[in-house]
Amino acid sequence: MPSEPTQSVRVLQVVRPAVGGMKGHLLQLAKGLEAFGFDSEIACPGGTDLSRDAVGLRLTVHPVPIVGPLHPLRDPIAVAALVRLMHERRPALVHAHGFKAALVARVAARLAGRVPCIVTVHNHVLYRGISRFTRWRYVSVERWLSRMTSRIITVSDSLRLELVHQYGIDPELITTVHNGLDLRPFLEPADRDAARVKRGVPAGAVVFGLAARFAPQKAMDVLVRAAEPVLDRHGDTWLLLAGDGPLLERVRSQAAGATHAGRIIMPGRESDMPGFLSALDVYVSSALSEGLPLGTVEAMAAGLPVISTRAGGTPEVVEEGVTGMLVEPGDATALGDAMLSLAADPGARRLMGEAGRARALEEFTEERMLERTAAVYREVLG
Repeated sequence: MPSEPTQSVRVLQVVRPAVGGMKGHLLQLAKGLEAFGFDSEIACPGGTDLSRDAVGLRLTVHPVPIVGPLHPLRDPIAVAALVRLMHERRPALVHAHGFKAALVARVAARLAGRVPCIVTVHNHVLYRGISRFTRWRYVSVERWLSRMTSRIITVSDSLRLELVHQYGIDPELITTVHNGLDLRPFLEPADRDAARVKRGVPAGAVVFGLAARFAPQKAMDVLVRAAEPVLDRHGDTWLLLAGDGPLLERVRSQAAGATHAGRIIMPGRESDMPGFLSALDVYVSSALSEGLPLGTVEAMAAGLPVISTRAGGTPEVVEEGVTGMLVEPGDATALGDAMLSLAADPGARRLMGEAGRARALEEFTEERMLERTAAVYREVLG
């Protein structure tokens, strides 16, 4: 439980244009840490979903023009804007999220008078397919910036090991704090039949599904390919893929050409995650890269077995053979074999789902994450 704060400590949370898990995580921290005595203000690009959602939560937002990719002209502008903001607001601590925000925030914190700066690393940058030059650039920049860093928080041990072994960062600088969620909405009994009717799935089907951003690292095309033999051999199986993103139309076209295209449903962006998960029998992920998969945690809290790749921190969430099944990233055949196995075994689905819910409630709650993050803040502030 949070200790009673004696006075509020101002923290400047810095982030690039953020969507999905990073956005949710940032807003969780900004609101949740109020109970621990930390008053967060957010520096991010104006006119974004993040800035609007933050204002809706009555958080103070400072528009700062941080762009996503590295940019030799815009990045110095963002640094200058952050320096001015730090001089004006005088935060006791700066907390940056993601590689780009961490770059501009650490330089600005140093120029503004060596303000303590914490960085949270949410995702693997050095995933498969990245060019050798890009890899060298990321590693070189991060090694240089680590000298300006008070602490690095990684959302998984997998990310921590990557920073130590591939970037050469001092392990004493890094603390793992697993992401946590408010899991209460996923524990409530749901109207399964209504959830399926809403999404066009038959009541008696065995439904595999995922809600995620259609982006390269999620490899949704691999999931569609893996599902084809499952749909072919089990006439009562369906695939439900929710979300949007740059590759949505490409995956739609791929699914439309599948033999059993009528049993692959893509309803678009999903606003009701508890309802969506209640329509599924198995949560399945084909990700090539993950920090810590929050969608998987939600699925486990909802009582679903999980089939996933071993990407990133996923093995820290899914206990193989107990709460789900794990395969190598990019292996559509192995993913399909795992789906075939659970399609034919309702008993295993039930037992894995029960074990997954227990694990989610033990390891990945919002309260646990907030307590550990507040402890890091206090250590850095001395």
